[in-house]
Amino acid sequence: MSIRDVTMQKLLKPSEYAQMHGLSRQSVYAKIKRGTLPSKKIDGRYYVIVTSESAPDVDIPEEKEERKIEQIALIDEYKEIIRAKDETIEVLKASIQDLKEANAQITQTLQEEIMLLKQAFHEMKTLYQNHTQLAHTLPKEMEEEGSTIHLEPESESKPQVEVEEVKSPKEKKCDKTSKKSQQTKESASHEEDCWIPLGDLIQRQQYNYNKAKQVVKRFKKAYKRGDKRIKKENGIYFISCYDFYEDILE
Repeated sequence: MSIRDVTMQKLLKPSEYAQMHGLSRQSVYAKIKRGTLPSKKIDGRYYVIVTSESAPDVDIPEEKEERKIEQIALIDEYKEIIRAKDETIEVLKASIQDLKEANAQITQTLQEEIMLLKQAFHEMKTLYQNHTQLAHTLPKEMEEEGSTIHLEPESESKPQVEVEEVKSPKEKKCDKTSKKSQQTKESASHEEDCWIPLGDLIQRQQYNYNKAKQVVKRFKKAYKRGDKRIKKENGIYFISCYDFYEDILE
């Protein structure tokens, strides 16, 4: 069918009919599909048939009601979308806040750990410096004062106030012209005695530099007063293994 076959009828495009009657294009196409609105399909396109006998204004109230329902449904759909969007935004805000708090807590924990490591490193460095200073400075000062302290490796046993019994080499024979009997007697006497360097006592007690220096001065004063528990040979102070020294160490 061509347009010439329907010259007695007035044909309108769906958009024109919708504009004329205040409808949407979707409503017009819906009426065409339901068959409530006369139409013709020409060259693959729909046209609304308008004749003098037809009364298109009769359906206007119904069309307005349908349009109103469609608008209400569309508004409700938009409201639902907006509501879902708002809920999503709130969830994202809460997640961001939780992440911020977690990051702040992790940062604080890391800072505390770093401070502890710095303090531990500083303490270890201080202990090492004190030990090095004691090992190098104390023997030098003792030599300047006329005495020498031999620092031996620390014993595995726990530090004790009482000096443990250890064996020392025999004293050198000073008088080469003495008699053989006297040399034998002196050797036997040395074997019965037990003397250790004063440095061993300081090493076992784990004194720091200032304390070690103070202890050495006390033993030197006691030696000068004639304390038999202390002797000096070749510039080295020795103490007896069998005596106690609380009176000097206090």
